[in-house]
Amino acid sequence: MEYIKAGQFIRELRKRKGLSQEELCLGLCEPTTMCKIERGRQYPNKKLLDALLVRLQEQAELQVPLSVVDFERAQIEREALSSIANREYDILELADRYKECSPVMNNHEQQFYLLAQALHHARIGKDWGTAIEIFEAAICLTMPSYTVGSDINTNMLTSMEFTILNNIAICLWFLKQNDDAIDLMERLYEILDTYDMDREEYSKRLPMIAYNLSTWLGIRKEYTAALCVAEEGIDCCIKYGKYASLGDLLYNKGFTMMCLGDRERAKPVLQKAFMFLLACGKAVSYKNLKKDLTDAFGKDIWEAITEFSLPADL
Repeated sequence: MEYIKAGQFIRELRKRKGLSQEELCLGLCEPTTMCKIERGRQYPNKKLLDALLVRLQEQAELQVPLSVVDFERAQIEREALSSIANREYDILELADRYKECSPVMNNHEQQFYLLAQALHHARIGKDWGTAIEIFEAAICLTMPSYTVGSDINTNMLTSMEFTILNNIAICLWFLKQNDDAIDLMERLYEILDTYDMDREEYSKRLPMIAYNLSTWLGIRKEYTAALCVAEEGIDCCIKYGKYASLGDLLYNKGFTMMCLGDRERAKPVLQKAFMFLLACGKAVSYKNLKKDLTDAFGKDIWEAITEFSLPADL
């Protein structure tokens, strides 16, 4: 049986899309490396292959040789991304282990290392200015022309690029550049609706983006748009069984319904939100959102939705 090689597959896809080697590999590898890969003279590593397939909007699973260093770094990266998904951002120790695997890091590996550094500054140190500088340095490794406000819709984004851009938007928000933050988050949201991507990637990304965007639109008092985004995020969580953001999205839905005057229909939604947060052990989110709700609508709304038993310390 004759098998098609990864490089040949990439070349045929690239030509079908009407892209030059330089256009396809910009920020991912050197054109000379791309030429060697397509001619079968060099194997791409797994991260480069995945990034090329994303750019080509292709969901094929291609096998490539995996070095010991590649395997170790993949394991560390998986552990770090799992921590991030659980909103545990102190991953510097993992980043140090990642760097110690080998003195050489390609653009994709440097991007992950910088992500860990920036997350520490942002989420642990609350130093949003330093964080955004590092995030922007990271994204420019694979998107060299990126600046705030630049067009990203022409690129299919890798999972790492998506994570970095999401965090750039968050930094912009905390730096009071609210319009830029919402503009970037809306473009990420549009990309999810525009491109046909792997359902696993879609189901991981959309709830996160929907939560941030619906929160910010609500703060800007664009309640109808905020409600629409929150509902799409909720639908995605339920459809694909991804519940990490469900409680927060239910809260955003209920809160915006309250703001739109739909008080009676909002109450059961808010009740479900707090029940879900409580069941998931998210005490900090629970307390913060309780204060947010009562500050906005008074203690009577809290009494109206707490028909179930709550621990006394909450």
